[in-house]
Parts: sequence; C-alpha cells; structure tokens
Amino acid sequence: MKRTTSMTAPALDKTWIALAAVALTLAASGPASAQARRSPIFDPALNASGRPLRGFADLHTHPMAHLGFGGHVLHGAPDVDVLMAPGTIYDPAGQGLSGATCNASMRRAASVAEALGTSYSTHRGLDLFTNKCGNHVRQIVLGELASSHGIRSFEVERPVGYPTFAHFPAHNDILHQQMWVDWIQRAKEGGLRVMVALAVNSRTLAHGIEANPPIDDRESGDLQIRELVRFVGKHSQWMEIARSARDLRRIVEQNKLAVIVGVELDDIGNFVWNSAAPTEAQIRAEIRRLHGLGVRYMFPVHLTDSLFGGAAAYEDEVARANRFQTGKWWDLECSRGEGITKQIQSGNDLFKLMKLGDAGGHIPLPGCQAGEGHKNRLGLLPLGRAAIHEMMKLGMIIDIDHMSQRMVGDVLAFTRSTPGGAYPLVSGHNGLRGSSGNENGRTDAQYREIAARGGLAGVGFGGSSARSFLRDAAAVAAITSGGKPLQITLGSDVNGMVVMPRSPECQAPRNQVVRVPGDAWGHPPAQLRCTGGEIDVRSARIGCLDIQTSGNLTGLVAEACEGRPSCSYKAPTPAEYSRAGVQAATRTFCTQAMEIVYRCADPAADACVDYASFPRARMGSRSWDYNEEGVAHIGLFPDFLKHVEALPGGQQLIHGLYDGAEGVAQMWAKAETVGRSVP
Repeated sequence: MKRTTSMTAPALDKTWIALAAVALTLAASGPASAQARRSPIFDPALNASGRPLRGFADLHTHPMAHLGFGGHVLHGAPDVDVLMAPGTIYDPAGQGLSGATCNASMRRAASVAEALGTSYSTHRGLDLFTNKCGNHVRQIVLGELASSHGIRSFEVERPVGYPTFAHFPAHNDILHQQMWVDWIQRAKEGGLRVMVALAVNSRTLAHGIEANPPIDDRESGDLQIRELVRFVGKHSQWMEIARSARDLRRIVEQNKLAVIVGVELDDIGNFVWNSAAPTEAQIRAEIRRLHGLGVRYMFPVHLTDSLFGGAAAYEDEVARANRFQTGKWWDLECSRGEGITKQIQSGNDLFKLMKLGDAGGHIPLPGCQAGEGHKNRLGLLPLGRAAIHEMMKLGMIIDIDHMSQRMVGDVLAFTRSTPGGAYPLVSGHNGLRGSSGNENGRTDAQYREIAARGGLAGVGFGGSSARSFLRDAAAVAAITSGGKPLQITLGSDVNGMVVMPRSPECQAPRNQVVRVPGDAWGHPPAQLRCTGGEIDVRSARIGCLDIQTSGNLTGLVAEACEGRPSCSYKAPTPAEYSRAGVQAATRTFCTQAMEIVYRCADPAADACVDYASFPRARMGSRSWDYNEEGVAHIGLFPDFLKHVEALPGGQQLIHGLYDGAEGVAQMWAKAETVGRSVP
C-alpha cells in the first residue's frame, strides 16, 4: 500500500522546489508533458534517424581499471581475451613445492573463469605453497581499504567470482570488476547510449602496494587505451568508439552504445615524474599523441598537482600522493567561505613513512577558523594554458573536475573568449558543493556558466541511494542560465574505487519479536516501535500454539497497530479474547505469554523495483536483486533508474537524463565548431 513519508518540512520544501523546476523545464521542452511519456528504460526503439537522440549518458567509467595501479588493485577483466597483469590469474594446480600458482607475465584471459576468478593471488599475502604470487604489503594496504568499506570479499581467503559470484561483485566492493561486458550490454539495453571510458592510474598507490609495472601514467594509460579500443571493436555489433560528434550521432541513431575514450591521469606524459622541463611544443605534441590514440575526453588534472595546474584538495590521503608524486605538499589556504568546509587532516603514519618516505609524514596545514575549509592556492599554469589551448583546437571534451577552485576560475576565464565564442566545458562526476563541502564540488555560479556555454553536468552517485540521488540530481538540473537549462547526465565513476548506490528501504524487512511474559493480560502492554518505518504485523498469539489457530489475534493486533510508527498493545483477557471470536480457554501447565512478530516496513519501499514486471540481471548461476544488493555492477544501472523513476518527481528526472545522449552530441559538436576558430 502507498504510504506517506516522514521527511521534515524544510527538506521537503527544498526537494520539491528543485523537482518542480525540473518538471517545468521538461514540460516546456515538448508538446506533451513528461508525465504522459512512457518509460524509456528498456525501450528497444529509443532512437531513429533524424530524431533527437535518446538515452542516458555516463560521463565517468573505467572499464580497463584492472590494468591501472600496476594491475593489483581492481581484480578481474571486463571480458575474455583481455590482458590481465602478472600474478592476477590464480592456478591452484601449481600448489606445492613446485609449480606456479599464477601467471608469471601479462597475458589474456582465456575464459570467464580466468577473467572473473578468485582474487587470491591478486590481493592476498605470499604463501610459498599456495599463493606464490601473493604479497603481504599489498594485503595490508588493500585490507585497510576493504575494512573501511565493509568489503565482504576480503573476509574470506579465496573469494569466489564466476560462476556463483558468491563474494563479488558487490555495490561496495571497490576492489573487483563491475564492468563485465555482459553487464555493460545490459546497461545499454536499459538505455545507456553514451559512455565515457577513462584510463586511470595512481603511481603512488601502485608503488605503495609493490605492484608490477607499468605503474607510470603514460605507459599504464596507453595500455588501457589500446585494450579499450580492441575490446570495443570485438563487440561492434552493439557498441563503437566515437571519435567525433558526428560519429556519436550516427552510432546512437543505430541504437548502439557510443564509447568516448578519455584519460584521467595525474601526470600526462610523465613530465612531472621524469623531472622534465618540457617546452610548450612538447606539451602540445603529447596532447596530439593522445588524440591520435583515440582520446577525445581529457582531465587537465586529476588527484595531484601537475605542470598544468592545481588539484582540488578534498581527500586526506591524496595529500600524501601529491608529496610523493611532485615532491611537494599541497600549498593550502583557508577557504574564507565559498562553501568549502572540508579540512585536510594531518599526521604521521609509520607504515606509509616506510613505503612513501616523507610523504608518510606530517602534512603542513594552515590554521583555519571553525567552518572554514582548505583549498589549493595553485591555479592554471602556463603549460596548462598551452595544453588546454591544444585540446580546444582539437575539439576535445574538457572536464574541469578535480581542479582547484582557483584553477576552475582560471580555466573558465581562459576558455571564455575564443573567436568562436565561449568553449563548452563539462563537470562529469560531481554535484553541488553544499552537499560535500569540499573544494572539488561545484558552485551554483560554476554550473550556471557551464549551462550558458551548452556544457554538461554529470551527477555523481557514489555512496548514494535512489532518493538522495534524485534530490541531488534535481538540484543540479534546476540550474539555468538566461533561461537555458543545464543538461545533466550520470557520472557514476564505476570501477573507480567508488561505492555504488544502495537503497536500504528496498531491503526486505527483518522480523522483530516482542514478548509479554506470564499471564499477558496482567502485565504492561507490548511496545511495538519502528524508526522511519511502519508496523507490519506478521503474527500474534497468546499461550500454547494450540490455543489460537485461526489467526484472529493477529488480526486484532494488526487492526490496532498496522501502519503506525509505534503502538502500545495490551493483551486481551481471556473474556475479551473470547468475545473477539477466538476459542481461548486457559490451559493447565501452559503459560499465557503473548508473542507478537512484526516488521518495520519503510513507506518508500513501494517505489522499489518489482521484478514481476522488470527483467532481472543474470549471469552464470547468479541473479541479482537490486532491492537487496544495490548496484552491484553496471548492469544494474537500469534497475537503479527504475527505482528513481518511481519516486515522486522521478519520472521527470529520468526523462531529462535520457536526453543526455542528445546533450552530449550537441555539446561536442559545439566544441568542435568553436575549436576550429581557435588560432
């Protein structure tokens, strides 16, 4: 049954204001309101030639992340015949004094069992008999990550993947593959039409876990790009690399998935690590080299400062990576407002001192007042101007996420006055700063300028639920500039060490039992309580099981308590019990204790996915239930969006997201047009 929510008035007001703005924007975009349109999720005929593109876009994914970080952080390949790093394919046949328990060199997965097999050799410690490719340092570092995220696969020595998937993937498991090819295809069937696939790496993390080479950004990035292009080419019947806006439109019109290749690397070209002093010409040549490999989507900076500019300071441990990578700590200052409240935490760490040198030590921090956060002083540097200038000339998609506050302002100014007009920019996996308080979050003003230029906002959903994503995405979608709405997309960061969404209200409620001892009618009432939910009475009885067999007491308790957040229920006397139509004679040698079994049903569960009418994700001997497990992998994105769609205001938001493919096509075409005017 439908139930009302218990949101507080202020939160309700803000949420509905944003949702109403989204509804008005969408209703104004066509002759029919969004309410009258059928659901686009799993619509097999989303697109046709000559019509605006339909389908949602994800501006932030990492299909080949298993090859980043030296190949020993994210376990599992996205397909058979994809390269896997040395020591990541476990072979139990090699156990004992002789023989090998893993692949000694990089090779392609020969089967699903190899690609998604156990991560024992990838993540666990050395054992001279059973795990000869293990590493104790790696187990310690990754074990800390697993513990902080509650990752179940690390609780067993040899976690099981294919075919039962007993331990991975899981919505919070940032250490195992979530982009297997069949799961990507299911997301595509559910409406995914544009996917930005990014090479990613961290030399610091790879060094810290003693991973195998390549661990540098250039070689690791190139390896991921080559494998990605090869992988997409193998499945050309339903996906294809888009190298231009025209490519993208053609691919999506054919109801295929358009894949845009990108890089999200700390040190493009390895210039910082090699202590090089590159010329502007060398920087431009590196951008053109990446473009020649098929790269069309660029992050000028990632987690650490580079020769291009300053990175946003928003994670404590990344400050150590900055020191290790660049030889310098972030140059931080107090925010003095701006919505930045996150303060970087400092401290020595003996283990990190051993592995990272002085990067494991004390982080120098400015003293800020309460309510003030830290931000990076470093903005856009001269070589960064050259890099972005070259990206614009090539018509590439430029993402401003991960830039420091100062660098974002500098880049907005630098790209504002080209001969062809302001260059469109993207914030691909983010949200409003008010929800995060850190420097990486976007401000209203930044989003308004992105909207004015015809840019895009990919809304991140790491660690969210359907309801919180709807709230956050609606707030971004409500932003306009001069009447021009901001086009939103997803920015999932799947496979990017980010926890995927889960909606606790969708999990089946657990039975709760309340008992009143002795002769129940002579004792105080039973107290039934649900915090954030409503009472759902499952059974009730007094005395021995043979006294009450007709279920009448269950009905009496339900009549008194069902649907309420709390209830005080006094056991009926034998006479009252009898008058209610239940034969309830007192029995000798039988206690008249009362027992009530109930559940706390969340009213919001009415919007969860109904698998009686919605297809379920399956592979091997496993099927996934989004309601219980959340977004365990990319194939469950449609399930998540179905849940969002069923929430108040969700249908309007989903239709806006499914305009994302057209939004990307238009933004990219504008970037190419403006780029041609750049001298």
